[in-house]
Amino acid sequence: MNPYAPHASSSITQDAPITRSRTLFYLSVRDSSSFGSARAPRRAAAQYGDTIDVEDDELGGLLGSHSRIDMQGLPPKWVDKSEEVEDILERIKVKSTALDKLHAKHVLPAFTDRSAEEREIERQTSDITRDFRRASNLVTSIATGQGATRAEKVTAKNVQRGLAQKIQEASGHFRAKQRVYMQKLQGHSIKNKDLLVASGAITLRGTDSYDALAEDEEVSRTQLQSQTQSGVALDIEQRTHEITQIASSISELADLFRDLGNLVVEQGTVLDSVEYNVQQTAKQMEDAVHELHIAQRYQSNTGKRKCILLLILLIIGLIIILIYKPRRGSSSPPLQSGSVGAPPPPPPSKRQSGWERPHLYPTAF
Repeated sequence: MNPYAPHASSSITQDAPITRSRTLFYLSVRDSSSFGSARAPRRAAAQYGDTIDVEDDELGGLLGSHSRIDMQGLPPKWVDKSEEVEDILERIKVKSTALDKLHAKHVLPAFTDRSAEEREIERQTSDITRDFRRASNLVTSIATGQGATRAEKVTAKNVQRGLAQKIQEASGHFRAKQRVYMQKLQGHSIKNKDLLVASGAITLRGTDSYDALAEDEEVSRTQLQSQTQSGVALDIEQRTHEITQIASSISELADLFRDLGNLVVEQGTVLDSVEYNVQQTAKQMEDAVHELHIAQRYQSNTGKRKCILLLILLIIGLIIILIYKPRRGSSSPPLQSGSVGAPPPPPPSKRQSGWERPHLYPTAF
């Protein structure tokens, strides 16, 4: 809840003024201002230009010459305008309730003078129409300063469109109530005219039947009928004037409704663009999720792929070793001449070996 927002009393009547409490706002500005050190003795100018030490708060000024208000903590100007528009809408709501009661009372049949009541209805209608026009001008004037950031500009634009929509809805309800009231007044006028035609006081051609009744009725009754006719005619004229006033107020509200419709159309365009951006974002998010699934699948298969690649490299290396190893290790002894193609001599047996002991006796032939 904004502590600086204006608040109206709950017991608002028709004659009570609308008040705004700015105490909290003043306290926040006072606290945010830099007064320097609180313990340092302040100096105040004397009557003849001499400077004296001021220790008493009653003798010192409210703000020293060196003090300044920190404007960084203050809200922008359009915040005050938006709050004023909200106050105007609240006043319009209260006035509309009072005007509805006057309308309900005025459409009832009565035989007393209602000129004061009609003037009050006209005044209330004019005040409400004037408030709508003022609120519309305030909404149109909502804008940010030159040094505002993009976020502040977007916020101000959204606030402007929201207030315009509120004013448009309120003016639409008020215009509908005025139209219903005008139809009721027209219905009363038609009923009064039908009663006069049925009684013979007036004809459908609009001529007075006083001359026709003067020959058959007495002078007193003729005068009474003429007074009744003049009173009814005056009532019809007053009703016509009221209908004209209501029609003019409805016309002004229609112009206001048309002006506020432009802002609502712009808001609809922004909503369409936001919806399109949201759809595009959702589509891009789906594509990103698909890409993440693919990347996750690739990442889960990375270890297996590395193992398969390592095994393939080992197999290729072993094949290369098997191909080149016999050529490097083949060293056969040279063959003797004349023994080409002869089988190698058998290994010496145990008896023919050099370490066998010779016979002691020669063999006889």
